[in-house]
Amino acid sequence: MAKNMSKRDRKNLIIAVSAMALAVVVLVLVTLFSRRGEKVPSNPEGTVGNLAGNINNGGIVCESDGRIYFSNPYDGGALYSMNVDETDCKKISTAVASSICVAGKYIYYFQSGSSGASGLGGVRVPNSFIRSHIDGQHGYTMSRDVVVRAQVVGDYVYMEGTADNNHTYPYFQRMPIGGGDAELLARYGINPSCAVGNIIYYNNTEGNHYLMAYNTVTKNTYEVLEGNIWNPVYDGGFIYYMAPEDGYQLRRYSLNDQTVEILTNERVESFNVYKGYIYYQTMGNDAHLAFMPSGGGQATILADGNFNSISMTNGYVYFKDYWNENLLYHTIPGSTYYGTVDAAKQAAMDNIKEENEKAKEE
Repeated sequence: MAKNMSKRDRKNLIIAVSAMALAVVVLVLVTLFSRRGEKVPSNPEGTVGNLAGNINNGGIVCESDGRIYFSNPYDGGALYSMNVDETDCKKISTAVASSICVAGKYIYYFQSGSSGASGLGGVRVPNSFIRSHIDGQHGYTMSRDVVVRAQVVGDYVYMEGTADNNHTYPYFQRMPIGGGDAELLARYGINPSCAVGNIIYYNNTEGNHYLMAYNTVTKNTYEVLEGNIWNPVYDGGFIYYMAPEDGYQLRRYSLNDQTVEILTNERVESFNVYKGYIYYQTMGNDAHLAFMPSGGGQATILADGNFNSISMTNGYVYFKDYWNENLLYHTIPGSTYYGTVDAAKQAAMDNIKEENEKAKEE
């Protein structure tokens, strides 16, 4: 028969149990904190993570503070960064990134897989929306939802998603940049790409395709322009868009005097606008990539064929060949010359060689 515990033993037991309980509480608090991630400072008023045209074209290129962040096709789509003059090109993540946004010292992107170059090679990487430092360190999973497009606006990430394991319907939601619960804003898709200050311009997908505006502060929406409108992009007081019911013409709408201008009668598949130029890809038997002044005028064909992922920065226009997306091209705005981005190719080759050598040593 067990002996009764002494007063000293009971005291030691109480201390041990209390210590264990405290450890559990600390562990829970640490876990909760780690799920939320680090404390992210507020963004300056009017912060937008990337150009609307870039996000509409996949969000594979984003420029911020003298650096270009991009999905490198020469390394399986891994996330790289380089100076605006394309020097100091380096890998910052194996993630195959899209909807890339940069705000402050943080980069946000949707990860649809891994380049498989090292460490994660052969391992299935789940879809996830990531925030990390701009050097790729301290990655934090904000969401495991399937994100079609995302845009940083102020202190929130606005996401358009599709039906998946977590949603039985397309959705529009936002999350604080510091992490936390997603706030469902609509049970249908809203493209958040075209953000101007606190306003997101989008084409309605419920009942009509009118141009609408969503106020991110008040959460109110209002109609801007009637018509069948697709992929709006803001630039210099105008909303540029495609008109599906009129042969996918490229048009622009003045927010100042409410007038509409037809910029091209060609059937446009995709476009981007920045720094005084419009770049657009046409559809049909004579498909080509062309450009014109942002105010309209004579178009110049840059390249015959089918191209996509038209992305713009201060110094370059980037695009990919529809039939060979392992290549990345660039051109200087307004120039008729284009070529491959050799800096991205060389950096990828160096990285792959280095990672293969490390794998052999292991």
